[in-house]
Order: sequence, then C-alpha cells, then structure tokens
Amino acid sequence: MKRILKTGLVSATLLMLLGLNQVLADTKLKVGFISAQSGPLNVLGLEQKRGFEIAMDHLGGKFGQTSIEVVVADSKGNPSATVQEVSRLIDKEKVDVIVGLSASNELVAGVKPIVDAKVFFIGMNGGVAVNAGEQCSPYYFNAAFQNAQLTTGMGAFMSKQGVKKLYLIGADFEAGYEHTDAAKTGYKGEIVAQQFTPLTQLDFAADIAKIRASGADGVFAFYPGGLGIAFMRQWAQAGLVGKIPVFSNIALTEPTAFQAQGKSVLGTYVSATYFAGIDNPVNKRFVQDFKTKFGRDPASYAGLAYDAMMLLDSAVKEVKGNVKDQTAFRAALKKANFQSVRGPFAFSTNNHPIENTYLTVVDERSDGTLYLKQVAIIAEKSPDDFVKKCPLK
Repeated sequence: MKRILKTGLVSATLLMLLGLNQVLADTKLKVGFISAQSGPLNVLGLEQKRGFEIAMDHLGGKFGQTSIEVVVADSKGNPSATVQEVSRLIDKEKVDVIVGLSASNELVAGVKPIVDAKVFFIGMNGGVAVNAGEQCSPYYFNAAFQNAQLTTGMGAFMSKQGVKKLYLIGADFEAGYEHTDAAKTGYKGEIVAQQFTPLTQLDFAADIAKIRASGADGVFAFYPGGLGIAFMRQWAQAGLVGKIPVFSNIALTEPTAFQAQGKSVLGTYVSATYFAGIDNPVNKRFVQDFKTKFGRDPASYAGLAYDAMMLLDSAVKEVKGNVKDQTAFRAALKKANFQSVRGPFAFSTNNHPIENTYLTVVDERSDGTLYLKQVAIIAEKSPDDFVKKCPLK
C-alpha cells in the first residue's frame, strides 16, 4: 500500500513538472519596442530598429523557450508622442517589457510613466543625468551609456591636440547640454562660447559664421542624426574643413551619416562606447550579418540596440520566461550575463553601464569607404559620474 502511494506521488510530481515545462515552453513575452522612426531624429530610431532586427535573427525570434510578440511604437523624437505611445504600450497593449527610446528628451518624458507603472524599461541610447542619479529606478536599466560618459576624455584630448580656444555648440535639448558640459571636463584652454540651436534647425550658416568670427581654434559639436549631416556638409561648404578641427562623439558622424557627409568628416575625432571595429568574436558576427543585410557597417545605435536585446534575452532565460517575478527578473537583468559587442560590460548600482569609452577617428579604406578607426581607450571599465547620487544599492 505504501509502495503504491509512493509511486503515485512520484507520478503526480512528474506530471506536475512536465506540465510546468509545457507552460514555460508555451510562455509568450510581449515586448514594446519604441524608437524615433519618423521626425528629426529618425536616423537614430531606424538604426536602432536594424540592430533590433539582427538580434531577433540571431535569437531565432525567441528568448530561449519563450516566444516573443513585438509591438512597435514611433516616438517621433517628440516628448508628447513618446508619452502617448508609452501609454498605449502599457494600458492597451499590456506589454511586459519596453525597450528603446532614441533621444534624451524622449527619456525625460517617457521613463517616469513606465517606471510608475512598474514596467521594466531597457534604454538603447544615452541616459540623462537625472535618471542615472537622483531619479534612478529599480525598473529602469540603460544598456547604452549615460550621456556624459560617452564624451568622457574629450576635453583632455582636445587640450593635448593644441586647442587653446574652444567653441561648444549643440542641439537645444538634454543631451546637447550634457555632452557640451562633459566636453569642458579636463579641457585646459578658454571656452569661447557654449551655444545651443533648436532641435529642428537644419540651417547652420549663421552659427558657422559666428564660430569663424570667434577666433576659436577648435569646435566641439553635438548634433545627432540629420542635424549632424547638415552641420558637417555646411561646415565643408564654408571652407572650414582642415582649418578649424571639429571634435565630437558618434552622434555627429558614423556609418549612418558617412555617405551624406562625404569626405568633410575625414580626420574628425569622435568618442564612442561602441563602433563597428571593436575586435571580439561577438561583434565580428554582428557586423558581418549587419553588412550582409544592410550593406554597410552598423552605427552605434544598432550595436547598442543589439546589446539591449541580448541583455533581455539573458534575463528572460534565467527566469525561464517568468518576468512576473519582478525581484528575480531584476536580479537577472543586473547580472548582465551576456557577451557584449562592445567588450567589457557590467552594471553600476544605478543600472547604467560600467564600460570602455573609445577614441576614434574617421578614416578612409582603400575602396574609398569611411570607417571609425580606434585611436585609444580614453576611459576603461568606467561607471558614469552620477552613480553616487543614486539611492539604489
């Protein structure tokens, strides 16, 4: 009798485990992907989508045994549109996780309603200071960088390059403020001006004239996407290429902009946390498959989007698809148990990266195509400067 009872209990346990495994195999995760696919910053958002697509190809459209349903939203590079789309993803679509956002003004508008709803968000582009500091959240992870972190080391480098009088110029939004401020760190010369132009402005003739008249012998310019294309083309038209050096980060010039900017950007120094030339097996596979599908090197927006999805994949696998267990899911995200295309990667206590910042220069291959060539690592396995203001432990 006892033997029969014991056998029955074992059989029941096996059936329960088989049933649990079937449930896990049938689990579907609903992911909201939001980026600026239209508007002034659509160059960024569309490149993020390309990186997202390569990640989905590599993952076979699943996170382990967990099927994925993707709901796409267009933030338009606009805070109002961002809030509307975030509300749709949370309230109507009932997504489990949100990934993406392309610009800092979108983050400022969109992160709060996401974390207030206790939905996990994984950022694919630069994070603003307040989200890395005082308003950090256990529901907000940034898989890219904190804005100032991307520009780390450029001030000291410009001084080493002999820049005595520096003109700072950028787009009039959070990233513009944070990047131009970061460019002053470590710079030893005179700041001639710190100027901001509207996010929708594409005519820089008057601003370039001001720079020429200022006596500056170096410029740090922060203009992402189409703004960077317009600025550098007009810089060349003004005859200033080779006369006043321009410094920036990958927002100003990289593979999405090379064809339109042409040789006006040759020799331009830009800092990056990711670029296509990073030498590791994971990145080589990503770059090759990206080039096969899209015909060119990936830009940073694609590489960082790819990493964000690989981070999410690692966490979903760890919790076997059960993202409703938020404590376990958060811990799994925090582990960052994936191989990053950019090399070393871990999270600080504020859920922003500890990573390398690379100095690169725009160079030309023998076939005439442009690429970013590594010059140095200007910050190695470094956190951002705002982690000490974050109350998370």
